[in-house]
Amino acid sequence: MKLDKNKIQLSIGKNPSKSYYKLQILFKDHFPENLKTKFSLQTAAGIFTGDGGQVFTDESEKIIYLGLGESSKVKIRNVAQQFFTFGEKLKKWDGVGLEIHFPKLLTTALPADALVYQVVNSLEQGAYSINVLSKEYKENVKKIGAVSFVLQDAAKTKDAERGLKKGKVVSRYVNGTRYIAHLPANHFTPEEFVSRSKEIAKDNGLKITVFDEPQLKKEKMNGILSVCEGSDKKAKMILLEYSPAKPSTKKKLAIIGKGLTFDSGGISIKPAQDMHEMKYDMCGAAAAIHAIGAIAELGLGVPVIAAIGVAENMPDAAALKPGDVYTAHNGLTVEVQNTDAEGRLVLGDVLSYVGKKFKPDYMLDLATLTGAIIISLGHEAAGVMSNSETLTELLKAASETSDERIWEMPLWDEYAEDLKSDIADLRNVAGRAGGSLSAAKYLERFVDPGIAWAHIDIAGAAWRKKSSGTQIGNGPTGYGVRLLVDFAEKLGKKK
Repeated sequence: MKLDKNKIQLSIGKNPSKSYYKLQILFKDHFPENLKTKFSLQTAAGIFTGDGGQVFTDESEKIIYLGLGESSKVKIRNVAQQFFTFGEKLKKWDGVGLEIHFPKLLTTALPADALVYQVVNSLEQGAYSINVLSKEYKENVKKIGAVSFVLQDAAKTKDAERGLKKGKVVSRYVNGTRYIAHLPANHFTPEEFVSRSKEIAKDNGLKITVFDEPQLKKEKMNGILSVCEGSDKKAKMILLEYSPAKPSTKKKLAIIGKGLTFDSGGISIKPAQDMHEMKYDMCGAAAAIHAIGAIAELGLGVPVIAAIGVAENMPDAAALKPGDVYTAHNGLTVEVQNTDAEGRLVLGDVLSYVGKKFKPDYMLDLATLTGAIIISLGHEAAGVMSNSETLTELLKAASETSDERIWEMPLWDEYAEDLKSDIADLRNVAGRAGGSLSAAKYLERFVDPGIAWAHIDIAGAAWRKKSSGTQIGNGPTGYGVRLLVDFAEKLGKKK
């Protein structure tokens, strides 16, 4: 498959193009006196006073002024969020660039590398169009202008360049995640997942292994196989392996992703309303393969395995039925009381296989697993349930620096009580109460002892119906790539 290559040309300290806007950042408590005089009517009327999020454009001089509020309260998140909109503007300016000036006060208050990194991510995501299958998109693709950063404090230039380098790489993989996530199921099938994985492997020198139906049967991965029984699309498990040239740690990281290219619910069919959104049920797998691509391209010193289970869940005469029992990869028998709780069947097999085959020190799974997590956390964070405090603390640190929010939730044994089956080792659902937590307890049964593991439920964070908090635009967010990259960075530095 061919990914959309739209991206901004980014640089430090060079004019972006012959025609460009200069963007000046201002604080309310350090508002320049000359601007108070020049724009006295606007400042007196409160149109532009430097308040957070205020934007004022001097068209005569092609200068955009962006207010960030009180300098003592400025945070990277608040700064970066403003630039999603400027990324959207670049699509409409047809080649007109942007020269962003960072005042010394800003790069003194905030680390220049982290600041530039997150601004780049916001710009690139804003500049990326998701309507890639539309006639309008194909006919009206405009050249996106270049962006440059100018730092008043020259001593921070090297830090800014480091953030720029990272941002160029990571934002491309975030948008790659968004691209495949937004494609409908007839454009992105399990076979296309294989194709995209092969592209990432080729670009970064990764080892790739693809398990088709015969290999899955040989490995007794009946969870993945059962989910696909009602579909004409065959199940896959895809493994990508990254071995750094200069390892900085002996710790091995495994990233597991749920890849349901479409989830109808199977025989336990979903309501028709919003079922089209179930093309997003592969966002965990999309993030996993793009994260390992970013980690490899950045040359991080952590050995990483990305493993995804890919399937399509459809109703059919041959489909898995409520009450059916299958034997999972680790030998446990599972009573399937609800075929719409299929993601855990796929993940269980992959978790078991990766644990036994690779014996990772840390294992993370990302999945759009439960609607219950949206009830708990809305769309602003992913829920994290883990068997390891050390792993949880590393994830929290990565969440802080990546600006992809997580929230720790309990993994108490009581949440497993209702997973007991009267005919098999366990059943796949435990009722509505604490649904995200019982789902995590189900997955825990497939994690080998001694592996530090965390389940990250991204059902609320992976896409939006409309602008919301951390995402100004609608559609897929690419959540997880930045979190996993920063996690790998921190793991590489851990003694």
